[in-house]
Amino acid sequence: MSSSRNRKGFVLFLVLVMVAVVTSFLFSVYFLSTKSVSKSESFRDYTVAYHAAVSAIKIGLNYLKDDNNGYDGEGDDWYEPIVYNYRGIFLSVRITDECGKFNINKLTNSLYYKMAIRLFENLELNTDIAAALKDWIDSDDTVTDNGAESYYYEGLGYRPSNRAAKSLFEILYVKGIDENTFKRLSNYLTVYGSGKVNVNSASKELLLALSEQMDETAVDSIIENRPIKRLEDIKNLPGFTEELYFLIKPLITNRCDYFKMEVTASYGDSIVNLVAFTDRNRVLEWKVVE
Repeated sequence: MSSSRNRKGFVLFLVLVMVAVVTSFLFSVYFLSTKSVSKSESFRDYTVAYHAAVSAIKIGLNYLKDDNNGYDGEGDDWYEPIVYNYRGIFLSVRITDECGKFNINKLTNSLYYKMAIRLFENLELNTDIAAALKDWIDSDDTVTDNGAESYYYEGLGYRPSNRAAKSLFEILYVKGIDENTFKRLSNYLTVYGSGKVNVNSASKELLLALSEQMDETAVDSIIENRPIKRLEDIKNLPGFTEELYFLIKPLITNRCDYFKMEVTASYGDSIVNLVAFTDRNRVLEWKVVE
């Protein structure tokens, strides 16, 4: 572990010690107000785990703030999972950038809509979902292909958003997306970023969807040469021509300012899982998940 990671680890330990002190106080208050020792112990364990998870998000943000090497992906300090075990508190943090995914808020742009169709084909999913997502965020009430607008959703008791999605969890209301489909799509879709795809983190399916001219040779050469520190180096990779590079150049990047943090914290018998979406400075949304 680098000296930088050690220093940050020490900071984390101090934070967790402070959490333990505060939690001890809360535990004492709760213990005095209940006759059930088992319940109070459960409350203590959950409170410690919960605040440790929240502290971990703050530590993750420190990693992101310190990242200034000019690209985002493999080789960054935040790229590798962060794992700590301190005085019974186990903590793991996994940070991924959101720019390696397709931004559904770009679907009103025909170029991106075609890209989405190719992505869903690559994922062997019904392309009608792409149309339904577009209809969910666009401002009109005209059905796209086999999508869905107000008439469909009114039968379910609600209406489409008709504006840019602020959270990916919103698409659970979209036609054709159930819990299982959402879990799969959450690895490929986002609501954050400019729409440019980070070549250092995008899946093979999304890289193939950048253009009809993209083939597996070109995509594999990107993946094998990650991290791409300079975008212009792509045109020299196997499977690329200058024409193909300049065709996809407006759609790609090697940087990102939006991230997903998946945190697991445990103490005693309690486990807390948090998912947070952030930029480099603050939390944009977060929730406790099962």
